[in-house]
Amino acid sequence: MSKLLKQYEQLKKEDASCIYLFRVGIFYNILNEDAKLINEKLGLKITDLGPSIFKCGFPVSQLDKYIILLNKIKIKYKVIDNLPNSNINEYMNNVEIKRILNKITEIDMNNTTFQQAFNILLETQKKLKDIM
Repeated sequence: MSKLLKQYEQLKKEDASCIYLFRVGIFYNILNEDAKLINEKLGLKITDLGPSIFKCGFPVSQLDKYIILLNKIKIKYKVIDNLPNSNINEYMNNVEIKRILNKITEIDMNNTTFQQAFNILLETQKKLKDIM
């Protein structure tokens, strides 16, 4: 955490008005004063990591949702991603594939018309083409 904290402090010196979202594995972490603000505005739970270190965060798969919320409440932010993009893309593709598979398993085949089945297949094919 010390390397991340140093990076946070350096970024805050450069632009204190910005909230920094740090990618750490499969989560985005928000630190210290930024975490307190996000807790107040969005209700994300704060975790106390020590005498002067606080964090809150959310899963990588929820980034789009939180970007929409931050924009809606007019909070300036920057996503800091120290991982190679291929890892993000692979993770997001896996999340989307899991969503598609969950949707397929939830289909009630006894109450699905041929037209509905065709539309589901067409939508699934399109989504898979988009992520591959």
